[in-house]
Amino acid sequence: MSKRVVELPDIPGAGEELEDYVAALFQASGHFVEKQLVESDPADLLELDIFVTDYTPEKAVQRLIEVKGGKWGFTELFKVVGWMRYLDLQHGAFFITRWEGRESAPRKMEPLGLDVVCFDDFTTAPRLFEERGFGSFEEPQLIDLWRHSYGVERKFVKVIHHRARAEAGGAVAAKTYHRQINNGTFFARAPEESLAMLYEAFGDHPKLTLGYAQEIDGGDFDPHSASTNSPSFQAALREGKHPELQACMYLEHRARLAILKAAVDYALAHPDGPPEFSMSEDGRTFFFQGLTYHALPGTFHQGMQWLREQPNFRRYATFWQQFLWGWGGFYLEDRKEKEFEWMAKYSGIPAAEIPTALEAFDRFFPAPNGWFTTPGWTDMHMLKMVPWIFQGVGAHHRRGQYGLADQSSILALNLSSPHTLSDLAKRIGCAVDFLLLTDKQLR
Repeated sequence: MSKRVVELPDIPGAGEELEDYVAALFQASGHFVEKQLVESDPADLLELDIFVTDYTPEKAVQRLIEVKGGKWGFTELFKVVGWMRYLDLQHGAFFITRWEGRESAPRKMEPLGLDVVCFDDFTTAPRLFEERGFGSFEEPQLIDLWRHSYGVERKFVKVIHHRARAEAGGAVAAKTYHRQINNGTFFARAPEESLAMLYEAFGDHPKLTLGYAQEIDGGDFDPHSASTNSPSFQAALREGKHPELQACMYLEHRARLAILKAAVDYALAHPDGPPEFSMSEDGRTFFFQGLTYHALPGTFHQGMQWLREQPNFRRYATFWQQFLWGWGGFYLEDRKEKEFEWMAKYSGIPAAEIPTALEAFDRFFPAPNGWFTTPGWTDMHMLKMVPWIFQGVGAHHRRGQYGLADQSSILALNLSSPHTLSDLAKRIGCAVDFLLLTDKQLR
């Protein structure tokens, strides 16, 4: 187990650190967060820092976020307003760390729907965030948790990009897959279009991690492989080995999460089911509007029928984003009532409905023996294929939830199953070791 510690700066630096800090504020206040979205046309480039969705109000509120840690001017502000118009958004926010003599910017931009916020004192940043009406924090310590989580996400992407430069077939496929699920589907003009693109990408990479593992073993990359007889694959699942395979596991679940979010968006857009027909203005021609929807897999249609029956389905995508990348994709079986209470507090889904919300992957992506498992004598009841490193983030989350002072004090949990303590500690160590890797080591 690693004795090293990952420390976050109280004042985030410009660039990625600042972007992660602002994204963490939104994530910790209950938003669904998407980051680093790129559209290539190919001559022009549209690059968005952060995009958030608040599913709490009756009508979901979407907001484009731009972050600037250096010099900025009104040119940058109007550029964001232009992006808002292009994406048909009513709300945007521009976060800065100094005014640059432009204190009039908030007043001038407010009529255009763009909030300008200056974090010139990070000790008061969360309070200012709440005062400006972006959201509130049930638990402020989650801000740093999400900063750690984003650090894992960024390093996973870097691992894949480094390996792709070496022309590893699995890494090249993973890089393409990330581009598809992170960028391409975001810019789709309708949820059903996004779903069609997601399922196409999903179908091209059904066994991304396994196929890449077989390449590491010395064979050929095969994302459709049916065999699980791979030493590298088993080492990734059981020991948290091979960062590139951990990254692929992350991408596979990112794709499923993207499908679930698109399903929620579609259900909100069409509460009574997909539109079937519409008539032309002259009343002479019928149009069949639900063609794209009906072309989606039967498992999706079954999942949608189940989803619409759930009273709080609008919060399911946010809950699953929290569960995967904040809770580590697991809960402690002998303390599940307490953990479900915490999940309810952060997601807005009643505790009694959390077990139903956890059925979503089984409903949309049916798998033999289901998606959850308890691997041996442990209290960790976990979703299959969640990277060990994110499980480590979730184990670290428990330290905060249970008020444990340090890594060794996790013993104070006094859990019933004999392997739980070592399981949690190993995963924390795995996450710490990964986060402390340098870019050179990631290659």
